Amino acid sequence: MMKQVGVHAVVSLITYLVTIAFSFKAVKGLRVDQLFKKGHTFEIQIFLLFISIALGFLVGQFILALVDQSLALKMFFS
Repeated sequence: MMKQVGVHAVVSLITYLVTIAFSFKAVKGLRVDQLFKKGHTFEIQIFLLFISIALGFLVGQFILALVDQSLALKMFFS
């Protein structure tokens, strides 16, 4: 039982890191510099980081919930 919890934690952590990295790559393509005043580069970088973390977390939650529900559904039919 404890080994399953550990495996789930590792899978969750890897999923979050991967989805945050993908979302950061995607968010970098947005033109958010138009939302900020000129010369506020640090604020733009922090904004991109926080948006990437939030988006990556949401996508990771969706993927993990989808996998968990799929496994639960498999047990339901067996």
